[in-house]
Amino acid sequence: MISEEVRNLLTAARDLLPQEMEWEMMNQVPRGCDTKALAPSIPAAYQDFLRDADGAIFGLIALFSAKEAPKSQFYAEGTPDASVPLRREEWFCIGKVSDDPLFMRREDGTIWGFPDRGVIWWQSGDFEQWGETMDSFLLECVFGPGYSRVSGAGSTDSWWQVLRALERVSEQP
Repeated sequence: MISEEVRNLLTAARDLLPQEMEWEMMNQVPRGCDTKALAPSIPAAYQDFLRDADGAIFGLIALFSAKEAPKSQFYAEGTPDASVPLRREEWFCIGKVSDDPLFMRREDGTIWGFPDRGVIWWQSGDFEQWGETMDSFLLECVFGPGYSRVSGAGSTDSWWQVLRALERVSEQP
């Protein structure tokens, strides 16, 4: 379930982006969508997010819209040579961090990603849990100091500057 705190942050970011041209060019926080027509393959925890934002671009973190998400599940099909075995039945790709896919574990709603280690994501054996829930991932890694950790972004990143304006982070990552 998406908390009131996250809903307020989504609204605050949506309202703040137009204040700076670069912020608005590099980030998007659309309004939520009508979840009645969502593909049944989308996990309920991600549907909750889509009610409040129909996808989003938070700097280097892009979360798929209701239309994009079902089309992007090829990431969850796995690759025969992959270090981390993935299967659509177990994982749902919710977006990307830079070029690396971001996953929700269907069984428990936890959020997982591949930290940037200088290798292609499917060749990486490093697969980390970045959130206990969609809500905790959004609070820590999208609207908190974890953004720098999962994205590798520095203080000049446009989303980091938005986070500073929202008073969610300090000056330096």
